[in-house]
Amino acid sequence: MIDKRTSPERMHAPLKAALTQLGASALALLLLMAGLEMTALQWAVIQGVIAMRIAFFAGAASWWMGLHVAFAPTAVWANTLALAPVWWGGAFVVLLAAFGATFRTQVPLFLTAPKVRYALGELLDPVRSVRIIDLGCGLGSVITALKRMRPECECHGVELALLPYLVSRLRGARRGCRIERRDLMSVDLSRYDVVYAFLSPAPMPQLWAKARREMRPGSRFVSLAFAVPDVPADRVIAVGPKSRHMLHVWTM
Repeated sequence: MIDKRTSPERMHAPLKAALTQLGASALALLLLMAGLEMTALQWAVIQGVIAMRIAFFAGAASWWMGLHVAFAPTAVWANTLALAPVWWGGAFVVLLAAFGATFRTQVPLFLTAPKVRYALGELLDPVRSVRIIDLGCGLGSVITALKRMRPECECHGVELALLPYLVSRLRGARRGCRIERRDLMSVDLSRYDVVYAFLSPAPMPQLWAKARREMRPGSRFVSLAFAVPDVPADRVIAVGPKSRHMLHVWTM
């Protein structure tokens, strides 16, 4: 179910990316028609560069740039493998199950490093049981690790992509975690003491507004790697040297 509050910008960005690639392909094709001689790979690289420039001037997020550059060359390379159609069909089904929700959410499948899980566990209240949720729990590594560290806590997770959900559901069942397949924007955050997210820049403004509306005073909103725009965190914990190892913590 698509939450009615889902941002139109989040829904339209993948469509804009597809139109960008179509426009770049048309411009690159004009170069071929003009008599410029080049190999298929050279043509693909030119298309990628054109797509990147179109995306840049259209104001696309910076993380789209690498995708635009790599798309056409990757397609040309894949075509050289000469695999049977059944392999391509199987790969499509697997990728759809693993990443199909990304079109809607603009949240790729990110995996949280073990040292970050440990640091997150250190944020939990040491003297009482708390209720924790991982929004977009992926393969369930964070929520099952927290349950292992703090068995008395209630550990929940939500994941929309089918394949990661099935994996996390299986892992969660073994640890006593509740995992649901649903849109993270449909979760009632008022039930939780700690809300954890490792998403992408795209949903952060909308998720922060939701957290402000729903989370109880004294509860904590924690984002790995991605800060809320224009809202300084109450605490930033550097678990490693890179930005993806930064825990941004807000006390509501």
